[in-house]
Amino acid sequence: MFGKSSTAFEVQVRREGRWVIEGSFLEETAAMSCARVQMTSGGVEEVKVFKHRSLAGLSLETLLFHKTVPVVKDKPMLLGGTAEGAPVCTGPDDLYSFESRVVINRLLRAFLDKFRITPTELLYSFTYLRKLDEQGILLGAAIQAVARHHADLHGFAVPARARELRGFADVVMTRARDFQAERKRLPVFDPKDLSATSRAIDAAVGEAGHDAVFLGQLTHHLADRNSLGGKLDLLLGLIGDDSEPRHLALIDGVMADTLGSADVVKDLLGAQPNLAMGLCVLADHIVGRDPDPKGEPASALLARVGDLIVHGRAPCCRAVLVDRIRHALNGAQPLDRRDPKKEALLADHLATHLRDGQGRMLGSPDSEKALARRLIRHRQAILREQGMHDIADRLSGR
Repeated sequence: MFGKSSTAFEVQVRREGRWVIEGSFLEETAAMSCARVQMTSGGVEEVKVFKHRSLAGLSLETLLFHKTVPVVKDKPMLLGGTAEGAPVCTGPDDLYSFESRVVINRLLRAFLDKFRITPTELLYSFTYLRKLDEQGILLGAAIQAVARHHADLHGFAVPARARELRGFADVVMTRARDFQAERKRLPVFDPKDLSATSRAIDAAVGEAGHDAVFLGQLTHHLADRNSLGGKLDLLLGLIGDDSEPRHLALIDGVMADTLGSADVVKDLLGAQPNLAMGLCVLADHIVGRDPDPKGEPASALLARVGDLIVHGRAPCCRAVLVDRIRHALNGAQPLDRRDPKKEALLADHLATHLRDGQGRMLGSPDSEKALARRLIRHRQAILREQGMHDIADRLSGR
């Protein structure tokens, strides 16, 4: 009498404040399944499922499902370390130096890891500098940490020093914005002919502006790799036996940036049985010693970096890896977590590997002091296990 009715189901989603129809279905189960999938999709803010029923020219709409996707707030990023070693910058140019980038690598570790970039990429990218500035508290905290470090060592007034450093950071951001606007009009980066790239850059901006443009275009080239390990591999591929010294110096600095990440170094070392063996492998590659054939093999990338270090072609990489050894020795982690009682034996074994062919210890005198402190802590632990707490306490006064 009234004709046949028809039923359909419609899924709507809201993205960036706008509602769109995601799909129409004849079955309710299919529509609900689609809605649940949309709930897990990036950028979706709300999801609705409507039932539409038509009968005798009339249409009835019923809301079956309506969910708002909860907003997950990222935890605020914290500084990754101290400002130890921060040079006293007298102008914005100093922020690009290797010493400054080492400190940036440490302080902004969480930000750099999140976006899988190096400090050099950060300094030459307006996009990432703007993201860092939007974090607000992280950049401000890093500036304050450096200002306090300079105040402690050199007597600066913290508020005035922080304002000065913030001004330098603003100049770096302005330069990155200008470079982004000019980049397409500058000579392109040719990874197969760095000499031709440099000649074109020299002709365009002069020798004084070469390094900044070269590094800026290099960082754009690195954007094709979405991991720091991949970027290290790409950088190593740019170095040949006939590489020009200026290219070696610039590429070495960026490779050292990648090695500032603990995760990258762990990947290079592979599955080592404990901290001591990992440090031994690292030291062996730095001094050019053949690795232990019975040990766990390290990455081929580490062997390539080690070869450059041994031949004096990667001083920045050497400095970063030696500093990582020094930092690990000064840490509280046992040389073997599974068997802390082997601390003394492993410390002696490690000391042998840390010495080069001339008997000099990597990172001395800090490394020697760190090993000595480890042995004292180990003896204290043994004494306390035997109930000799007084003697253990007196050892700390040595």
